[in-house]
Amino acid sequence: MVDNVYMMAFGYSLALVSAGSALHALWNVLVKRSGTSDVAFVWVYSAITAPLWLVVLTVGAIWGGLGPAWWAALVSTALHTAYAAVLQRAYSAADLSVVYPVSRGLAPVLVTAVVAPWTGGPSAIQTLALMAVLVGVVLASRVTWRNLTRARGLWAGGAVASCTAAYTLWDAFAVAELHVAVVPYMALSSLAQFVLLTIVLGRRRRELPAALAAGWTRALPIAVLVPASYALVLVAMRFGPPSVVATSRSLNVVFGVIAGVWLLREPFTRRSILGVSMIVVGVLMGAS
Repeated sequence: MVDNVYMMAFGYSLALVSAGSALHALWNVLVKRSGTSDVAFVWVYSAITAPLWLVVLTVGAIWGGLGPAWWAALVSTALHTAYAAVLQRAYSAADLSVVYPVSRGLAPVLVTAVVAPWTGGPSAIQTLALMAVLVGVVLASRVTWRNLTRARGLWAGGAVASCTAAYTLWDAFAVAELHVAVVPYMALSSLAQFVLLTIVLGRRRRELPAALAAGWTRALPIAVLVPASYALVLVAMRFGPPSVVATSRSLNVVFGVIAGVWLLREPFTRRSILGVSMIVVGVLMGAS
């Protein structure tokens, strides 16, 4: 009976993460197509949703209060803002087909390594699953030992993976241990990100209205997809532990490769096919 409940919960988690992965891959493609490394573009898509988050936050405060969400969300703000800035620069330094699989594949490895002292470490099957994901990442990213030190995409993806692991661990703690309500938590975190970026870009404040006018059409889909994709992941964290959720999010790579081939016309080699297949195998092994 317990096993059935666990598998049902994991099934819910995997379904939510899969849907979130598809949306996540799509908005990453749009960030890549924006063609800029300027953090001001992150400010633009934060500004678009700021009024909505302000309304959500106000209604949430009136009806139920925010509880511990107010301070937990501020920590999340710092982590997600760092992630958005690093991601924007990473895509200006290398191809999506390299940065994306490296970042999404390494993140669960980092998460698992951090939580190992509290969980007793991954099981044998989870270890094999992570190894399969890592092998798939290397294959899908087209990185070889000969160009390892010159592979900007590998190091850029590693930086993104570190940021991803950090916010995954914190948000999982906030949802599972502090029992924050997902919607006000996201609202406060997103609104605070807009405020933080406005402060950081304070010296360029005269440029921001022009940046908003010029970039809002490119930023609007991202502004919608970013919170939608991550809301699904936050809900999934109620059903599965962070290491399992992070490993399942490696499915992003599959959707990312498909989107890259379809929308960006990037090459899809036999090595890429093998790499994506290994990632899928790793995810399925982690689910067993």
